[in-house]
Amino acid sequence: MTDKLRIGETRVTHTHVARVARAELGVSLTEHASWRERINRSREAVEVGVRGSQPIYGVNTGFGESVANRVAKDFTGDLATNLFEFHGCGIGPLFSVEESRAILVTRLAQLAAGWSGIRLETLQAIAALLEHDIMPCIPELGSVGASGDLTPMSYLAAVLSGKREVFARGRVCSAEEALAAAHIAPLTLRAKEALSIMNGTSVMTALVSMAIERADAFVRSHAMATAWTSVLMRGQPAHFDERLFTAKPHPGPARYASWVRAGLACEPRPRLGTGKVQDPYSVRCAPHVVGVLLEVLEQAGATVEIELNGACDNPLIDEETQVALHGGNFYGSHMAHVADTVKLHLAHAMEILERQLVLLCHSSATSGIPTNLIRVQGPEKSSHHGFKAVEILASSLVAEAMKQAAPASVFSRSTEGHNQDKVPMGAIAARDLRAIQNLADYMLAISFLAAAQATDAANRADSLPAPLHALYKAIRAICPATDEDQRHDELIKRCVESYRTGALPV
Repeated sequence: MTDKLRIGETRVTHTHVARVARAELGVSLTEHASWRERINRSREAVEVGVRGSQPIYGVNTGFGESVANRVAKDFTGDLATNLFEFHGCGIGPLFSVEESRAILVTRLAQLAAGWSGIRLETLQAIAALLEHDIMPCIPELGSVGASGDLTPMSYLAAVLSGKREVFARGRVCSAEEALAAAHIAPLTLRAKEALSIMNGTSVMTALVSMAIERADAFVRSHAMATAWTSVLMRGQPAHFDERLFTAKPHPGPARYASWVRAGLACEPRPRLGTGKVQDPYSVRCAPHVVGVLLEVLEQAGATVEIELNGACDNPLIDEETQVALHGGNFYGSHMAHVADTVKLHLAHAMEILERQLVLLCHSSATSGIPTNLIRVQGPEKSSHHGFKAVEILASSLVAEAMKQAAPASVFSRSTEGHNQDKVPMGAIAARDLRAIQNLADYMLAISFLAAAQATDAANRADSLPAPLHALYKAIRAICPATDEDQRHDELIKRCVESYRTGALPV
């Protein structure tokens, strides 16, 4: 791996995070002296605070509702260790290795903003974990999103100290073992360092960063499904005429319509064809539904970029005046908003695909597509049911996505002795978004399989536009057509895997 993301000199984006997660992009800290000097000055301000008499949250006070407890100077080191120890209560499945990489590079970028009072060597240790691909085993459950993702991030603080478990060299082992094998010395975290590592939005921001890039790819593929459905239904390419989207110039619908036209291999101003003048909404209005998702994703990228490059812990340290600034930058409302908004519009996009599937399974006679996409001919046809159960499956997937599309942020709970009396639930929103994306991938695969089946059933493969024909051939290379009734689960899995690995020309 030769490409490196230079933390401290490069403005980090969601694309960077996604590439680091996939191990396509390495990470290193900048060598710029000015940045390193700032990190050192910020740390020195913390050390001055440790020696002084002024209360600084989490340095010489207890945490959260225990802020009134003053901690003697001799115990500030114990305070740092105790923070990650008592937050070691995460449960549930572990974040994947890819997600852990995203979480680490996100936290590194946020700490590199220079407001956190953390030592340079601690930042170097986080970078070393990424370099050697030693990833903390982080349970998914336990964050309410403020004060940031405390419990899941405690697993990073613990690993830096040589404790808990990690993914390393394809297996789970103790952090102590993995650090020793990589010749990385465990750290003794000093005053405020555990708080700086834990007290931020890194989990939710990392998951949302990965989701944005994934959703961008989904929308492009979605447009191909719409184009294919339009062709099979003998629909009107004129519904995607560029002049319609000039008349009401929202950028998302215009972009989506251009992708549909590309799939149809038609001109920017396609002619009105024979047959029905207007197609059902799931085809005709697809740009206006899914185009909103495109615009939301663009806005989300800008919001995430601010979060990735901003200081999101508490207190922040003004290295010029050595003043501790007590506030709420750890609050994950922006990431909760992004995740809740994206997942809502992703569910809408899924429903468009499911409605298009119903159109194919129950189309008019003029399309030449048999009901339920059954290819069997003759008397035995009555004993076959084709894609009937697949249609039920699609309905189930969309219903589940719609249920999870409810905003997590409205489920705020007062907690931690009513100190955290309003919380954003950003990590929950981000995990909901990931779950809906997984459902959406299955729905897209079903749409492609149904379109290929309808193409075969109507004997229209040779008349497909070139982009759709290439997609049809790629699907048929891995998934044969359904003749007699058969199981479809394995075909769906194959199609999903091909889509996720980029093997389909979409």
